[in-house]
Amino acid sequence: MTEEYKIPPFLNQIVIIAVIILAFIGMKYVAPILGPILISVFIAILIYPFLMWLKKKGFSYNISILITIVTTFVLGAGLLAILVDSLSQLAAAAPNITINPDSFLGTYANQITHFLLSNIPLENIAGFIEISFFLLFAVIFLIYELPYVKSRLVKGFGKDNPTLKHVFDLVGDFIEYFVIRIKVNLFAAVGFLSIYLLFDINFAVLWGILAFILGFIPYIGIMLAAIPPILLAWAKYGIWGALGITVLFVIINTIAESYIFPKLTGKGLQISVYIVFISLFIWGWLMGLIGMFLAVPLTIVVIKYLENFKETRWLALLMTTDDKKEKEKFEKEENHS
Repeated sequence: MTEEYKIPPFLNQIVIIAVIILAFIGMKYVAPILGPILISVFIAILIYPFLMWLKKKGFSYNISILITIVTTFVLGAGLLAILVDSLSQLAAAAPNITINPDSFLGTYANQITHFLLSNIPLENIAGFIEISFFLLFAVIFLIYELPYVKSRLVKGFGKDNPTLKHVFDLVGDFIEYFVIRIKVNLFAAVGFLSIYLLFDINFAVLWGILAFILGFIPYIGIMLAAIPPILLAWAKYGIWGALGITVLFVIINTIAESYIFPKLTGKGLQISVYIVFISLFIWGWLMGLIGMFLAVPLTIVVIKYLENFKETRWLALLMTTDDKKEKEKFEKEENHS
């Protein structure tokens, strides 16, 4: 009778980590296709609770799905129309946007403005419309399919299947994160838009939408959204106008990120700040700007995957945190020492 051979625990860890690395390399090569597909999946998952809410209100499934699809199409097409119109106007006005070179740091500000305008593909609006329509219809079709996908999974795996339960929990985490971010980003975007309208900044609606969208990129997204309107304020009112908008911008962003966001998250998604920051660059390298948008939810997927194996559970623990408990423990240790 032969003894059953068992793979050493350390080799299991190496194999699992190697699989993750190979998956990352594969994602790098298919990123142009994978990125838009993932965006459509996450948007559809986010809209799905609205469909369920309509059903709870007493609407039939057919009416609920019709209302959801029509609402999605109208909002998506309206947003696309606003963006295309604003980008077209910006492309026409771009050559005339200059800052007085004799003003304080004016030369450097003009260099930054030129760099930004030269790296924004304003002439490729047709390509932007094409990918936007793909996302819009992909989301609509997926919204229609999602209820069936869920029932098929339950039928295939069984209602009490632990893997399926894990997947549904993961979807719940996605929805929780995105709903919170939408509320925070909406507050910040409305605040920023009010500032832009108050200062009569050109393309105020475009910058407000940009702030809402880039707010999904942790830490650096909102800073990137602030640069164009600050430069426009500089060109129109000089350095003091730019500083005034910057101060108001910081105040609103501080309220949104330091008060509203922590209050809404509570004990929700507890990912290490360092891991969130590093994930921006990793997912950005893999899938470009789309990867940066999806950095947090994709990192959650990796963490949940690592939690499934005892050999890699320690990596998942390193990537998560409970700031309150860790702070209390640290303070107790400091008091005893």
